[in-house]
Amino acid sequence: MTPAVGRRYAAAEPRRAAIVEAALGRFAQAGYLNASLARIAADAGTSAPVIAHHFGSKDRLLMAVLEAREERTVRTFGPLQDAVRGEDVRELFRAILALAAYNLTQPGLIQLYTRLSAEAGDPGHPAHGYFTERYERVAGVIADALRRSLAAGQLRADTDPVLVAREILAVSDGLQIQWSFTEGRLDFMELYRAHLDRLARAITVDGTGLAESPRG
Repeated sequence: MTPAVGRRYAAAEPRRAAIVEAALGRFAQAGYLNASLARIAADAGTSAPVIAHHFGSKDRLLMAVLEAREERTVRTFGPLQDAVRGEDVRELFRAILALAAYNLTQPGLIQLYTRLSAEAGDPGHPAHGYFTERYERVAGVIADALRRSLAAGQLRADTDPVLVAREILAVSDGLQIQWSFTEGRLDFMELYRAHLDRLARAITVDGTGLAESPRG
């Protein structure tokens, strides 16, 4: 890479980041279908042709936003990575709660996912494949962690890891939707914590919740 090319590349990265942040805000506020490249460009202090130069199309910009969100979560939140490799279901549930609390510090991302997941139910939506893959992947990761807890004798023998994983995601998504509609007034964390506590009591052999030590 020549010095001139290197300088252009270095200058392009902040511009790309600014466009992604502006797109995130617009997609969260108006949804993907109603957000225009012109408005995104204005928010980013650039022009629609510049966006087209960096991303090629609105569809590719959307995918860049979703990928940036995934990378940010993985980079800044490690406890869940550790918990899904262990056997303690309560540690898994506590890590899921901590991730939810982290996500609440970024309301724009919650609004983005709430809007996009609804729009992306249409197979023709550019994010349809992304959300389909993501739900399968996340449910699979949680189910695998629950299988380890089951194999370790921590969960009741009749526990179905896949169904429990799907329930956890469904409750999280449902509460996020309600949280968005109430503009954050809904006590998301209290409701989600109560649900996971009841779930822990229902599926563990010793019947203890998140704040208790296992009986033995």
